[in-house]
Amino acid sequence: MKRQNQERTKSIVGNILKAAFGLSIGVMTTVSIAADAVKIGVVTTSTGPGSYLGEAEEKTIKLMVDTLNKQGGVLGRKIELVHYDDGTNADRARTLMQRLVTEDEVSLVIGSSTTPNTLSMADVATRSKVPLISMAGAKVLTEPLRPWLFVIPENDVMALGVMFDHLAKHKLNNVALLSSTSGFGRAAREVALELSAKRGDVKVVADETYAAGDTDMSAQLTRIRSNGQVQAVINLDFGNQPAIVTRNHAALGIKAPLYLSHSTAAPKYPELAGPASEGARLAVPSLMVVDQLPDSAPEKAKALEFRTLYQERYKELPHGFHGYGYDGLLVAVDAIKRAGSTDGQALKDALEKTKGLPGVTGEYNYSATNHGGYVPKSKLHMTEIRNGKFVMID
Repeated sequence: MKRQNQERTKSIVGNILKAAFGLSIGVMTTVSIAADAVKIGVVTTSTGPGSYLGEAEEKTIKLMVDTLNKQGGVLGRKIELVHYDDGTNADRARTLMQRLVTEDEVSLVIGSSTTPNTLSMADVATRSKVPLISMAGAKVLTEPLRPWLFVIPENDVMALGVMFDHLAKHKLNNVALLSSTSGFGRAAREVALELSAKRGDVKVVADETYAAGDTDMSAQLTRIRSNGQVQAVINLDFGNQPAIVTRNHAALGIKAPLYLSHSTAAPKYPELAGPASEGARLAVPSLMVVDQLPDSAPEKAKALEFRTLYQERYKELPHGFHGYGYDGLLVAVDAIKRAGSTDGQALKDALEKTKGLPGVTGEYNYSATNHGGYVPKSKLHMTEIRNGKFVMID
């Protein structure tokens, strides 16, 4: 490393797997490795309002690199993990990305955890020709195509499609939007309006917004409550503010059910919202409801194996954002192995040829024109908060 800094957690750790984490975790082997390491940069949102996203991803990536270290290496070399926390700050994320590619000289970068921070990093990736694998999932990250940016989660179009399907099925056809004006919320609101106009079976009859940092959305929700057409309320945001919306929604006695973005799908949400979260509905990744999946679900076995490994290390259960960290490293390692190189262009080409790669949240398929990773059918599951738990619903 050229610079020592308290912000950076540097782990010189181990190695990858037998079949790109085909997860042969049960069998550990020791393999001799070359002295020079493959450097992978990681930027997570581990502090600040988005900390429940980044902290989960950071812990998972470190765990998996430690685990894979015991199994040998990639290209016969170690993985050197160079990690930074962007503090939920887009300008900081850009600075850290620049540091990773110019000072740390990493081969590729996994990050960040949020849409605004990823966008700030993407231009650096393009200029530097270093692949960037994001753990955020807004449509704006992949449309228009950013040639050096690849995305792990399902985007907001797919997630809102799952939500709209549920609304239409239950004849909740008139909805109110309540969205943040910054980052993910703004982008998701635009997608929701476009999807509503395109589908025609879910109509937006009220459209309210709030700013980042607002601590009370009662005024917006009071206006929504006074609109007699509203049959459901959709909150589009991430971080701590959806919990505020949830408490305000309950305090005002609004009968229309509350739907939230998939970006809220973590145990922290019902913890922050408390009893007010009871009955809230949102789409979640498979890892959040793995025990409720049928045995035939292709991601179930790997998700259960990862959950056991994570629980042994951290004494807690992983959730969907842990899965994005797992799959981000999985996709990176798989590309390095197939490229047979750490050259940026070779890694980009390998990423674009990823086909049928199973992770714990879904199957990854990229191409030169699709950097979103997923096949068209969503793997998200509609859930409802019941007694503080995420329970799958029809």
